[in-house]
Formats: sequence, structure tokens, C-alpha cells
Amino acid sequence: MDTSTDLHDIPESLFGAEDGQELEEQQFTEQGMGAKELAACHGYNYEYGDVPDEDDLDGSTLLNENSLRRSQPMDPRTAFTTKSGEKIPYIYVVGKTFHPTLEFQLRKDFQASLYWFTYRSNFPEIRPYGITSDAGWGCMLRSAQMLLAHTLRVHFKSRNWKPPKSLAKCRNDAFIVRLLTWFADFSSKNESVYSLHNMVAAGFAKYETLPGEWYGPGTACYVLRDLVTLHNQFQPSLFRVYVAPEGTIYRDKVRSLMTTESKKRAEERKKKEQSSVETPTPLHPLDISVPAPPVDEDEQLEWDTALLILIPLRLGLNNFNETYREIFARSFWLPQSVGVLGGRPRAARWFFGAYADGTSVLGLDPHTVQTAPQRTSDYDEVEAANDKEGTYTAIDLSDDYMQSVHTSYPEVYPINRMDPSIALGFYCRDKKEFAEFELAVKQLKMNSSCPDLFTIVDKTPNYSSAGAEGMMDGDLDLGDDMPDDDGGDFDDDDYVLL
Repeated sequence: MDTSTDLHDIPESLFGAEDGQELEEQQFTEQGMGAKELAACHGYNYEYGDVPDEDDLDGSTLLNENSLRRSQPMDPRTAFTTKSGEKIPYIYVVGKTFHPTLEFQLRKDFQASLYWFTYRSNFPEIRPYGITSDAGWGCMLRSAQMLLAHTLRVHFKSRNWKPPKSLAKCRNDAFIVRLLTWFADFSSKNESVYSLHNMVAAGFAKYETLPGEWYGPGTACYVLRDLVTLHNQFQPSLFRVYVAPEGTIYRDKVRSLMTTESKKRAEERKKKEQSSVETPTPLHPLDISVPAPPVDEDEQLEWDTALLILIPLRLGLNNFNETYREIFARSFWLPQSVGVLGGRPRAARWFFGAYADGTSVLGLDPHTVQTAPQRTSDYDEVEAANDKEGTYTAIDLSDDYMQSVHTSYPEVYPINRMDPSIALGFYCRDKKEFAEFELAVKQLKMNSSCPDLFTIVDKTPNYSSAGAEGMMDGDLDLGDDMPDDDGGDFDDDDYVLL
């Protein structure tokens, strides 16, 4: 079988200079200058106080110190002004705010630590279609892998954690080994659970998307949800996934999803209490001597685990609606942000940041073909199949493979050229952080004319009762919340009630 990749099938990558690229690649190499001197040299005031030299601190210390400052309420300023009157925007990167000059290298180092998944070739055949490369069609799935990998990184490590630069240290890190195993391109239920093969299988089984067909961001969200649900069967303490339909987060749905185990424990505790205490028989219906049965409200239950929220949206009809530019850019400021699935038409990206003024986004481009990882020589198929805890791994963590999942060249892309179909991602570690997320969402709108990206409401509408009333009135509005081929909702069609 010919496993070569036809480069004509690969969408054009934007490796050239884009609008704003000059600022992105700007370097400051003055020798012997501190932060204050460097700021004065470029004509603006240093505003962060005294900071130790970076040589005396490692990257994690710098990130922790910066995260303390960035945990404060959002500053309405999106740019600072130089003495010459030039405005330079701050940069939001998955929940962090970076000064574009004073923290230039710190931001570059953090961006280089993000996981980058691209097209692969020569992986085991996707049967019975004979597919051994996803070049030309798998960019949305690779972008979804990047978003999920960052979520796993935040969940099992922290928002400030960065992988070691030493490959030897990476091989000794249990999390990195498991992560690279989970995303390796092999068909496996419990070893490479987030492989391209498993994503394709989920897309075909439930959403009728054939291998080789392009995925929209909405369909990719549902595929991620299904695979994380599968992974939860043998991976302890994994988060759960909620896909928000119609751009709306329903609190009752989130509460039901996140308190499944808590409800069971509460019911068992309630049964034990009732069996151990004899309830007196009331003398009459209003007998106040008999205590009322305790009510265990769902709102009082603690969450079982963490939550990944995915919100498929369409911000425009054929083109990106520019009224959303600034609020979309500010969504990357939210501490819970894990990025956005999007791109340009038929060329997906994982966007991880944006300029605060809403001009450009920062993203990782999956349109590079690299060789798929291989298994080690001691791989035991029987042992792998019998592994119920998901701890078996036999992926060859070669230098080439480990270096291929990072890049120092993110893409700077104008927001107004984005495809309007996107999917926002947010990670909440617990119930308290979800409440903080709700409050932070309210700060996104800088003025009353700014549109909402999405909404958060208490309860899911009862469409069945509304439909029944509509039939009685002779008016019926039909709809469907299932994703279409482009990952969004079906277009509103005209229906005739017969």
C-alpha cells in the first residue's frame, strides 16, 4: 500500500508574515539592562515594581508570581501608551495576561511549552478504508487534541506547569509519558484513548462522519465528550465534559452531570439515617412533634470532579461578525480558558491566545505532516488488551517524537479572517471555580452595546410542554439541537404544519 502523502491535499499553512507578525517576532537584546531601564529605553513607564533577575528564578517561579498578580479583577485597559502615543496591546494566553515587551520572553517560553499535534503519516491503517495519514482532512481533530491535551495538563499538573526542556527528564515524568501515550495514533480502547483512530471511530459511530471527511468544531466537541466518558471508566479522578447546546450553559444540566456520585452517597446516607432512627407516627397531619424529612438540595452537593465546558458557536453567517472581536479576544483572559477550536474555512487551528485589542489571535497550526510514533519492540498485544486500569504503555518515546509535539512558531492570525464557526473551551476544577467563572464572564462585556458570547441560565427549557401548547394554538416551531456536518446547529428551515 502506498502510504505517501499527497501535498496537494494539504491546506495551505500560514507560515509567512501576517498582520501583527512584526510585533510577535520583536526581540529586545539590550545587554545589562534591567526591566526599568529597558522600559525607559523604549519610552514608557515601568509599572510592575522591582522584579528579581530571571537568572535567579526558574520559569515556574516567574509564572507563579505573575499568576498572583493576574488573579485580580480585570483591568479595563487593554493596552499601554508609549510617550510617542503608540498603543501596544496586552496579550491574553489561556487565562494569563502578558505585557508585550516586559514579559516577551516569558510568554514565548510558555507558548513553546504548549502541546502541538499535527498531521501524521504512516500510522496503522484505519480499516477498512486503507487510510494511513490524516493529511488534508484531520486538522480539526488535531486541533481538538491540542485543546484536550492542555486541559489534561491543567487538570493533572497546574495552569503554571511547564514540561522540562530536557528530554531525559520528560521521559521520567509519569504524566508526560501517559499524555504522549494517550494521543499516539493507534487503535486502542485503554492505551491510546485519544488517538486519531478512536476519534474517527466515535465520529462514525454516533455522528455519521466517515474517515477522511472534515469535522466541524461542534462535532469535534461531542467526540471529545464521548472519549473522555470512555476514559473515565478506568482513569481515576478524570474530569467530565459538558457541551453547551445553542450557546447556553444550563446550570441544572451542569449540576446533574457533576453530582452523580454525590447524589448516590447522599441517598445511601439518607437511607442509613432513616433505618437507624424510628420515626414517630403523627397523631394528625399537622402534628409538629414529628420532624419534617430532611431535604437534600442538589445545590448543596459538592462536585464529584472537575469540568471541561465546550461551547460551539457561530459568530456570523458567512464571515466573522466583527462586533464580537473584542469580547472574543477577552475570552482568553478568563482564568478558566483552555483555548478555542476554530480557524479559517476548511483549515482548523487551536487558538490559545489573542491581542487584547481584538485585532489578532495566536494559534497552533496542525497543517504539518510528521511521521507517526511507533511501538516499542516489547509490545504485548494481549497484555495491552487485558489492561483494565489504563497503565500499560509501549509507545517508543524517541527524541523525534518528543520534539515533534512542541513548536516555537505559533501563528498570528487576524480575527476578522476567522471562520465564524468556533468552539470555546473552559476548565473549572471544582464548584467554587465554576462560580468564579460565572462572575468573570460578566466582566467580559466592556459596555452595554457589547454582545454576549454565550449565556448562563438556571434551567433547561421544557420544549415538550412548549410544543404541546404550540400545537393547541395551531403554531408549532420545530428545532433540533443535534450537531450538523459543520458542527453547529441545523439551519432554521421553513416548516409547514399539515
